[in-house]
Amino acid sequence: LYAQYLPGVKAVVLDMMMLIMDGPSCIRAMRKVDPDARIIAVRGLKEHARFREVASTDVHAFLSKPFTAEALLKTLHKVLDTK
Repeated sequence: LYAQYLPGVKAVVLDMMMLIMDGPSCIRAMRKVDPDARIIAVRGLKEHARFREVASTDVHAFLSKPFTAEALLKTLHKVLDTK
């Protein structure tokens, strides 16, 4: 799906808990298509144990649930401003 919409995708907000594919696997797959993908990983409070695995997948930022719209917008702005 990600590859379908390139190059129009500027950033991805990715929930690390998905039914079909886990977050780290999804990030690795996205990196194969676009090594420069700007990814914001969203994780729940109970997912801190998996943080090390996610950190090794090279995401641009993390958001922990629950988060506010303001936190999302600030994080998105920060990620889009990095080169």
